[in-house]
Amino acid sequence: MTLVSHSIESAARDVAEALVPHRTEIGERVWNHIVAARPNVMSRAHTALRLANAACQASSAALLQALANSATLEDIVPTTEVILATRALVQNGFSEDEVMSGYRVGTAYWCENWANAVEEYCPDPQLSVRVASYGTSFALGWLEMVVGQVVADYREEAERMSREGSVARAAYVRRVLTDSDLDVATASKDLRYDLTGRHVAFVLSRHHDSRDAAPLDPIARALAIGLTPSAPLIVRVDLDTTLCWVPTDEIHAVHVPHAPVLIGQGRPARGLDGFRRSHREASEAVRVAHLARRPAGTVTRFDDAELVALCSNDAAFCDAFVRDKLGPLAEDTDEAHGLRTTLETYFASNCNFRATAVRLGVHHNTVRYRLERIGALLGRPPEQNRLHLELALHLAGGLGLFTEVGTAAVSEY
Repeated sequence: MTLVSHSIESAARDVAEALVPHRTEIGERVWNHIVAARPNVMSRAHTALRLANAACQASSAALLQALANSATLEDIVPTTEVILATRALVQNGFSEDEVMSGYRVGTAYWCENWANAVEEYCPDPQLSVRVASYGTSFALGWLEMVVGQVVADYREEAERMSREGSVARAAYVRRVLTDSDLDVATASKDLRYDLTGRHVAFVLSRHHDSRDAAPLDPIARALAIGLTPSAPLIVRVDLDTTLCWVPTDEIHAVHVPHAPVLIGQGRPARGLDGFRRSHREASEAVRVAHLARRPAGTVTRFDDAELVALCSNDAAFCDAFVRDKLGPLAEDTDEAHGLRTTLETYFASNCNFRATAVRLGVHHNTVRYRLERIGALLGRPPEQNRLHLELALHLAGGLGLFTEVGTAAVSEY
């Protein structure tokens, strides 16, 4: 290695080390650039996009780390995030050209960011041009290496999905869910499922903390068998999502305590409109379960999540609403928890002191004291703003916005 090449490598290492603390921000900028260059991408499956974003972040960070450590291209292998994202993109109908285009657009933009950083962290104008070129060449070499592996993974997964017929089946069901001119009799025959009957829809979504990559279909089958002997319709959307319709309107309690999934359950409904409506409800229920970070194996019924689902499409706005309306009652303290419980019980008891006291197992004067304390904290009697307060309390409970502190706190306040 000549002195000049050593200087370039050393300067590149210095630039990369300066950027490593900002790797998350850089990765996010690269991802946003890819999305901006491909605006139709955001209409695609959420799971695939989440994994693709993670792959973008991991790849950007891996490039910086490799340059900071003066690694060679042979030292870098595609990350787990890249492999998982590739599979998810295949499963959600992204073409090979779309996937490869995303990598090329992202790498080109990463190189622009690198060149800008070199100008900032390498003030020597004669050296900076070569350092910029060095990092760009390294990134393009990485792209060639990783694209080869991604293409191989893509085609392997596409062949597997083709053998199983999952892509075609999932696409067919998507059409059933959206096509206004659908021939219901033909679709029922093709799916071997009566779309004119009664349905209860379920959406199974892999739990956010699960490392298990096993298919979710067996869980859906076990769930359906527990409800009716009639054959369900089960559709694997991707590795993390399976849809299920059970032909019944008799719904018993559903339990999957050890399964690595969250399950949303729609309401029983009839015909094609009911097939679609129950699925929308199940999708909303499982979305709420993810927002609330409920434990694996939880089944969330739309009946129990309807109001939260309606109000939580903008999670940040929902959280701000709850904290604005509850004020000091939104704090994660024993007192606030106890006062929230008292207020919920008071509203549920139609604002009756004695009925509230009976439900809580305390003296009615204790309830009066607590409500006076609530009024003092809110700056007005709670009855004056009951609708907003009840909604805020319901949303807080449904989304798990506050830490549980146990029942001891309730008897103290």
